[in-house]
Amino acid sequence: MADDYYKVLGVSKDASPDDIKRAYRNLALKYHPDRNKNDDAEEKFKEINEAYAVLSNPEKRQQYDVYGPDQFNQRYSRDDIFRNFNFEDIFRSMGLNIDFGGEGFGNADSIFDAMFGVRSGGNRHNVDMGNDILVHANINIEEAAKGVQKRIQMRHIKKCSRCNGGGAEPGSDIITCNACKGTGQTKSTARTPFGIMQTISTCTKCSGSGKIFKSPCKECGGRGRVQKEEKIDINIPKGIDSGMRLRLRGMGDYGRDREGDAYVEVAVQKSKTFDRRGDDVVVNYRIPFYIAALGGKIVVPTLNGEAEMAVPEGTQNGDRLTIYGKGMPKMNGGGFGDELIDITIDIPKHMTAEQKELMKKLAQTDGGADGYMDKKRKFGIF
Repeated sequence: MADDYYKVLGVSKDASPDDIKRAYRNLALKYHPDRNKNDDAEEKFKEINEAYAVLSNPEKRQQYDVYGPDQFNQRYSRDDIFRNFNFEDIFRSMGLNIDFGGEGFGNADSIFDAMFGVRSGGNRHNVDMGNDILVHANINIEEAAKGVQKRIQMRHIKKCSRCNGGGAEPGSDIITCNACKGTGQTKSTARTPFGIMQTISTCTKCSGSGKIFKSPCKECGGRGRVQKEEKIDINIPKGIDSGMRLRLRGMGDYGRDREGDAYVEVAVQKSKTFDRRGDDVVVNYRIPFYIAALGGKIVVPTLNGEAEMAVPEGTQNGDRLTIYGKGMPKMNGGGFGDELIDITIDIPKHMTAEQKELMKKLAQTDGGADGYMDKKRKFGIF
């Protein structure tokens, strides 16, 4: 995915939809591979279309602005970005007189091919695209706060190293498939009440390659690929939250024309101490009643160890205190969230005789005696 869609189109972040459309139109005409034969034109054309697919869609643009390039990249796959992105309708809506079925600028298939790495004029029916895969990684909240390197295990399809993906045993002769005559496709006809119907399908003998070999590879059985289970180390960025995905390019299933990507979906495990709420964390903390009444200092847990904080005089049960900047790091930009301390006042269930005597004296100073309190009076100490 492109780093910054606004820079790709050469527009500012507050550009209007018309500004974005105008910039895209000019760049699409300039860099379309059927018009521009420079080596970098095709890659540039892909970036332009990817940027426009996001910024021309109000919902996707809003999410891109909120998450930023890095986080958007983790949340959305290429298929998500181009879903409902109709090339033909978009070019026509811009007033471009393009013959999508003829020569010149190219047809809908050539645009699709340019986007997904297949050269214009190729047979898309024979394209072998590797599948994307999804794996999971579990981390705790402290690891999410600091970032962590994790070793994950994934099962994916790899190119056979023995035959280099060709399917033939090294040294074996490769010949033209006699079933499809090298075309990779077979035709079948059937007589129906509506006339003779012709069906074109991928050749089952050569799997669409047009070639067969006398001796299949001993490692993969002629498939050109094998399933492997591997352990890899990934760097999980600090501030990541549950449900976010990291994209590992080319780590999905093998395909002759494109290898798929692996998406690592992160799950941050629940903590006994911290309750995450966005970039903030909440801690429930019990304090004795005398600190609540008189004020004092307490030591509370944070994501980076312990921290001392002041409890103001007269703190009530259920009050929330805040330690600024002690929450989760923010992925989209610098800074940190806050730590919110929810106070519970701890009333002792068992007291010594001396403690009870002191409590009675406290009650007497406020006009109470023998555990009796007038409904019309309020307890003034707290």
